[in-house]
Amino acid sequence: MKKITLILIAGLVAMIAQAGVFNNDKAAKLQNAKSAIVKAEGDIVTPPAGAEQMLYNFQGHDTYTNKDKAFEVFVVIDNADIYIKGLSEYLTEGWVKGTIAEGTATFPAAYMGTFEFWGDEYALDFDGATFTVNDDASVLTAAEGYTTSVEGEILDEFINVTLTKALPEIATPATPTITNFTEDSYGHYLEMTIPTTDVDGNDIYPALLSYQILIDRGGEQSVYEFTTDAYEFLTENMTVIPYTFSDYYDIDVAGKQVYIYGDDIDQWTAIGVKSIYTVGDKSRESRESEIFWYPLNTTAIDAISTSNVAETTYYDLQGRKVDANATGLLIKQSRLSDGTIKVEKVMR
Repeated sequence: MKKITLILIAGLVAMIAQAGVFNNDKAAKLQNAKSAIVKAEGDIVTPPAGAEQMLYNFQGHDTYTNKDKAFEVFVVIDNADIYIKGLSEYLTEGWVKGTIAEGTATFPAAYMGTFEFWGDEYALDFDGATFTVNDDASVLTAAEGYTTSVEGEILDEFINVTLTKALPEIATPATPTITNFTEDSYGHYLEMTIPTTDVDGNDIYPALLSYQILIDRGGEQSVYEFTTDAYEFLTENMTVIPYTFSDYYDIDVAGKQVYIYGDDIDQWTAIGVKSIYTVGDKSRESRESEIFWYPLNTTAIDAISTSNVAETTYYDLQGRKVDANATGLLIKQSRLSDGTIKVEKVMR
């Protein structure tokens, strides 16, 4: 999201929320909780180091929007202790901790951590919950659900919650697509489409999917690093971005809109993206998609030798590999024998 637009939207939401018109937007909830912008203190829950994080499917009814929702959460069971990550849509990395006894998992009210939204910091509390646990802990249910809040202002509010253990299989993710790369006064604005399917069109779990940005400088390729110097709302440098991650400023969920910073962008031949799908925790296995290259500097591209082409691949604008005889506007990727990548748009 463009930063100047972000600031304007924040102000607009504030005015509309105060007027009581924006009742169906969760941003209004945060505006109501404005007094709760604090430097939070408290212990943040984390599971024991090395504990296996198991993927569960979440299903529940959001009483605020009156809609059913489905997403993924992670569960850790350590003897009588149970931990769940992802119950809040506002703090997807936040954990809650409970105890299991006689088929019941009890989670007391607890501090979950802080999150940034439109430049403001909020301290999020989990308001407690009770889940029924089946014999093998593969299904957890909470008919009464749970809420999270900021200084008493309710944010997440779910009932009829069911968590079902997933059994994901390793798969090769479909190739993502860069649809646009434009410049504004802050940097360069990257737009991407990252499929949540494998190469055969089967659905895969977004929670296990991530992506990586790559740079080609006339045949020299490197991984783009999201640094805390350039990305002020990151807490650590990142080279792999989870599909579900957002800093609510420069990086959108699913890579839909991402700011790219660089002093030498005019020297970049192409910018690329690949998806990474990782299954398992202790014995992790990852598979990567093919890299989708988006041409940038046509002068630099033309300067690359076209001799000794080892492989040529064509993609449509959705990132799907197509036959060499395909027609229309295509992305042509040529890999030379020395490893150099040449990318260009062709119309046939």
